[in-house]
Amino acid sequence: MRLRDLPHYLKVIGCFAVCAALLSGSLLITGCSTPKTAAVIGGKKFSTGEYLAYLFNAYQMTFYSYNLNSYAQYDMNPWEQKLPYGEGDEEKELSVEEYIKQLTRDTMIRQVALANKLDEFKLKLSDEDLQKYESHMQSISNDMMIAMGFNKESYGKMYKASTFNESTLFYGLYDKGGKRAMSDKDIREYYDKNIMTYKTIEMPLTDQQGSDLDEDGIAEVKTKLQGYLDMFEKNGDFDKVIEKFNEDSQAESTSTPVPTTTTGAAESTTETTGTTTTTTTTTTTTKITTTTTTTTATATTTTGSGSDEQEEEEPTDPNLRTLDANIDDEHIVKAVQSVKAGKAKIVEYKQGGTSNTAALILRIDPEQTQYSFEKSRERVIYGAKYEEFDKEIKKHMKTLDVEFNKTVVKKCTPKRLEEDAARAS
Repeated sequence: MRLRDLPHYLKVIGCFAVCAALLSGSLLITGCSTPKTAAVIGGKKFSTGEYLAYLFNAYQMTFYSYNLNSYAQYDMNPWEQKLPYGEGDEEKELSVEEYIKQLTRDTMIRQVALANKLDEFKLKLSDEDLQKYESHMQSISNDMMIAMGFNKESYGKMYKASTFNESTLFYGLYDKGGKRAMSDKDIREYYDKNIMTYKTIEMPLTDQQGSDLDEDGIAEVKTKLQGYLDMFEKNGDFDKVIEKFNEDSQAESTSTPVPTTTTGAAESTTETTGTTTTTTTTTTTTKITTTTTTTTATATTTTGSGSDEQEEEEPTDPNLRTLDANIDDEHIVKAVQSVKAGKAKIVEYKQGGTSNTAALILRIDPEQTQYSFEKSRERVIYGAKYEEFDKEIKKHMKTLDVEFNKTVVKKCTPKRLEEDAARAS
C-alpha cells in the first residue's frame, strides 16, 4: 500500500461510511430536504444532500476516531462528551455534536480551497484514482443514502473530493514533475536525517488515576522491563519478547478500562488507524496520510478505499513503528534517538508530552524494514512539505466567502442523522 493510497481521512473512514450501516428504505430526514442550497463557499453551491453527505462522513469519522460507539456499554452517553478541536492556541473543547458540525463545515471549505488550487495548477485526478472512485461507487446502493436524506450523486461528489483532491494537489506539486518538486538529493537527505524505525514495550509510570508512581512503583516497572531486556539479549527475538509481555499483561489484567476520548499520540491512528496511523481528531486539516508514528500497530487496520476491491500488499511487521523526527512528538523522538540502531535500551520519556512512561526500545535501521528509502519517497515528501502546503491551503480558505444556510444547519443535525440511520437499518 503506497502512502498515496491513503490520501485523506476518508481512506480511514471510507468503508465505515458505506458498510457500517446497510441501510434500505426511503425514509427522509424531516425538514432536511429543503431548502435546496445548504451552503455557498467561494461561489460554489452545495446542495442540502451534499451537506448531509459531508455531515454523515464527519459523524462516522468522529465516532470511529474516539471510539464513541463503545460508550453505551459503560452507561455513558457519547453525545455528552467533550472533544478537543483546533490546533495550538485555537484549540477548544466542543460537544460531540458541535464537533461534528464544525468538522463538516471546515471540511467543505477546505475542499473548495483544494479544488481552486487544482484548477490554478491545472492538476487532475489520475486515471488510477478515477478507476478507484468508479469501482467504489459501483458498490454503493442509492437506497443506503436515501435513508439518510441524500442520494448516491451527493455522496459521490463528497467522496471524490474528500478522497482524492488533497493527495492529487499535494503530490502533484511536490513529487516528480511538480512545480515545487523535491530533488532526489533533498529526499535522500531528509530520509537519512528524520526517518526512524523501532519496536517497543511501553509501561506507564503513573497509576490508574494518572498520578506519578512512587520510587517503589517506578523500580517495579524498571525491574519488569529489565527482565524483558534480558530475555531479548538471550534469544535475540524482540517479537517473542513482545508476545511474552502481552501474555503477562493479559494475565495481570483484572478489569476492562473505561473508554476515554484520547485516541493516542497521533496525528492516525487512524495511527487511525489511526494510523494509528494517527488520526488527528483535533484539527480542521484533513491529512493526506495516516502514518504509523507512535501509536500501536494493531490500530493500523484500514487499508482500502471502501470498495470491494482489495489491493495486494507486501507483508508488514505488525510490531514495527516508524517516526519522522521532523513532525512527530519530540519526546518519543528523543527517546528513540537515544538508542543506537540494532540495540535495545530502557528509556524514560513523557508520552504525548504529559504521561511519564518507561519503555524498552529496540531501534532498527529503517533500510532493513518496510520503510526503506526505496519505499518511502512519498512519506518523505509528506514530512518535508505538508506543513508548508497546509498553511497555504488554510490561508486560501480564509479568503473564501462562506455562507451556510442556518435552517439546514439547525435541522440537519448529527443526532437526527444517527436516528434515521438506526430506524432504517
